[in-house]
Amino acid sequence: MEVEEPVGAEALPNGKKASVLGLSWETIRAVGFITLLGFLLRLFGITWSLPNAHHPFATYHPDELINLSAALQADIPHLKLDIGFYNYGTFYFYLVSLAETIAAGYGLLPSPQTPNAAHQAALFLVGRLVTVLMGTLTIPVVFALGRRLYGARIGWWAGLFYAVAPLAVVYGHFLAVDVPANLFVALALLWSARLIESDSARDGLLAGIWVGLAAATKYTAGVVIVAPLIALCWAKSPHRLRTAVLVGLGVLLAFFVGCPGPLVNWNVFWNGLPGYPGSGVYYELFVHSRQGHGLLFVHTGPGWWYHLIISFPWGLGLPLYAAALWGVGVAGRRRTIGDRLLLLFTTLYFLIIGFSAVRFARYTLPLFIPLAVLTARGLEEVHGNRARERLRQGLLTVVALLTLLLSVGWVRRMVAPTPQDRAAAYLWHVLPPGASVAFPTIPWFYSPPLSPLFGLPSPVQRAKAAQEDTRFRLRIPSREWDRSVLSPLPDAVVFSNFETMHPLRLALPSARRFLAALPRDYKRVYFGSGPPLGAPPWQTIIPDDFLYVCPKITVCIAPKYASAPE
Repeated sequence: MEVEEPVGAEALPNGKKASVLGLSWETIRAVGFITLLGFLLRLFGITWSLPNAHHPFATYHPDELINLSAALQADIPHLKLDIGFYNYGTFYFYLVSLAETIAAGYGLLPSPQTPNAAHQAALFLVGRLVTVLMGTLTIPVVFALGRRLYGARIGWWAGLFYAVAPLAVVYGHFLAVDVPANLFVALALLWSARLIESDSARDGLLAGIWVGLAAATKYTAGVVIVAPLIALCWAKSPHRLRTAVLVGLGVLLAFFVGCPGPLVNWNVFWNGLPGYPGSGVYYELFVHSRQGHGLLFVHTGPGWWYHLIISFPWGLGLPLYAAALWGVGVAGRRRTIGDRLLLLFTTLYFLIIGFSAVRFARYTLPLFIPLAVLTARGLEEVHGNRARERLRQGLLTVVALLTLLLSVGWVRRMVAPTPQDRAAAYLWHVLPPGASVAFPTIPWFYSPPLSPLFGLPSPVQRAKAAQEDTRFRLRIPSREWDRSVLSPLPDAVVFSNFETMHPLRLALPSARRFLAALPRDYKRVYFGSGPPLGAPPWQTIIPDDFLYVCPKITVCIAPKYASAPE
């Protein structure tokens, strides 16, 4: 089977001498520009919700404290690799641990003291910078993938679309495995494309290594193994079997180097820690995905439908999502080898995540890579006379610009003071010491930090804030939406849309009764502007992945304090 000429080959600049890696200086400058743009989008807002004196333990993303704690269990220079936490692959945690060690060695981390908010903030910041770096490096890899399959112009637009995709930008700030795993998924797809043209032993081994590192970062990212195997099926070479063996060896080698848990501590790797319910690979892949995640995804239909109407519209933004659907349709009609490679990976991965009862939008991130390429490829199909050429250029520009503006809107929310901190400052300002503040559920990352304990992962530990000596008397219910915290009437009631969104969507009686019981003469003060302009208008469900940075906090203040200035 012959490899089709890249459809974007005609877009290569004429008369330009290749200077580096077969690329013209014009192309290098263009790729450098979009990489810098992607880097800046991920860097601004990097200090979002870092620990301070009021919440010294954690950020307002609940996974980051768990991930940081896992990374700090490793000691790479001394080969301490068993971190005891294997819900995700460990390779990213090793990179964070190594970065923390280097930062400490150069004196870049404050010495830990009590309270240790500054030191804790520095630890989070180092881990986030690892994510920023890996997310930024993914951009030129997406360019290279688009260039190899379809030509330099399509590669450039593909890199730009990935650089500005809202979910890739927002999650590119967090100490989490999702964006780092995408780097290895992109590299695996790129080397799979190389295998179509040349099934060399080196390319086969490298393709396997990228697949292994993807799985060692996030297990489900290992689905990308299908790409090099499919590519080898299409390669016209007598050495395909040898190369396939090398792919397999590369996968095993990279996975066990990046995630040696099965070798060093099989029981904890598979079954989790005895004192940590909900840990281990078996729970993460086979229990959590079946049980769901509380009320978040209850009555939301099949997983595939949820991702199509919630995850993708929010994660890509409506203009880029519409263009991506067009690109998938064009690829399905043209069906070049490049089209089939990207479509088969996209289809298989989409089918797998759709079976899960847990449907966070971030689970779709690996699909942003082929979708960015197919979007550019689809819009490039609009060609012909001069008017159609202008239409094509206009469509590409408008989609990229609108998506960029949407991502800038999300980043602005990460730069501004958080609604939690603003609500806490308001309460400290209007209420006297000893005032009573009630909550409908056990406070957590979505609550104003009226106690340092609110940042802890255990609800039992957080509930102890009611017995702690704090500025206010905190009324924390023993069960969610318990109206007993409203009797006698408190001086303030505080809740967020993290707590109300799904109970109200599901018409949960206890939540409706609690909200109906709030005194009508209490003044309601709202903090948080919600999603930026351009986000999907249907907001009955806002994915948690975005809600972290745009929660809405409601503070109900008793009449005797309502006249105080905000």
